[in-house]
Amino acid sequence: MSFGENLQFYRKRNDITQEQLAEQMNVSRQTISKWESENSYPEMDKVLQLCDLFGCTMDVLLRGNVQENLQDDTAGYDQHMNRFSVKIVTGIGVILFGLFLQLLLGEAFRKPDYLVNTVFLLVAMTGILVIIEGGMQHDRFVKKNPQIKPFYKEEELETAENRFRVRIITGIGILFAGALEAVMSEGFPVPAGCTEDIYYSVALLFFSVGICIIVYAGMQKSKYNVEEYNKENSPVKSKKDRLVAVWCGCIMIVATIIFFIAGLGYELWEKCWLVYPIGGMLCGIVTMILNGMYKE
Repeated sequence: MSFGENLQFYRKRNDITQEQLAEQMNVSRQTISKWESENSYPEMDKVLQLCDLFGCTMDVLLRGNVQENLQDDTAGYDQHMNRFSVKIVTGIGVILFGLFLQLLLGEAFRKPDYLVNTVFLLVAMTGILVIIEGGMQHDRFVKKNPQIKPFYKEEELETAENRFRVRIITGIGILFAGALEAVMSEGFPVPAGCTEDIYYSVALLFFSVGICIIVYAGMQKSKYNVEEYNKENSPVKSKKDRLVAVWCGCIMIVATIIFFIAGLGYELWEKCWLVYPIGGMLCGIVTMILNGMYKE
């Protein structure tokens, strides 16, 4: 492949328009077009800038075949994404387990509120810390490897798709099992020393497992979309992408503040967790609005 073909391949793989690349390189769009058609060639400082931007060597960019160099996972992307998925799902699972303990101890066994809230806070904070640590590690990895060479083979992608379907079906099946247990529990005998809420806590445990499996399935499916990873972490960000990140970040920060104020100030731990799914829905609405405003 020639320099122009390599440049065009990298640009399209990272979902960057000629205008965006031109802005990043501080040249005109026509200059990028001439580089790709090989009517002109960049100066050495621009070549080095392109190499830094696309994470390649000068030899590969100028006279190599970039597609042949996109076969090995030299950055350890697959292993990192597997660890990242496990940490995020573990953190979510621990938080949901805290809700299970809160319902079990507070409603089923009628333990004192201070004990129930203390147990929930300790367990929930553990889960939050696991998520934060996983996020920080992922952020370091992204900064070190903003662009990943696609390396998954067709067979691996097909296997991943089959695993995704199995995991999603399994997760949904567990959710239905929890709902069935909650409905049928009205006819179950209540064990001595507790209330009928013990069966609702068991249903919550089913829901927690099902949710964790579904989240893990989604993260593993996302792992194989290397092109989307490169797009999200591209140094050339559109105005829409920046606005989505800012708005969603602000929404979730406000949701967290409300969560702790409602829980610590008004002892509404049983209800205040709803701010997070509401925050997620607001993020989705904001994303759709901005996608409509900034159509490419």
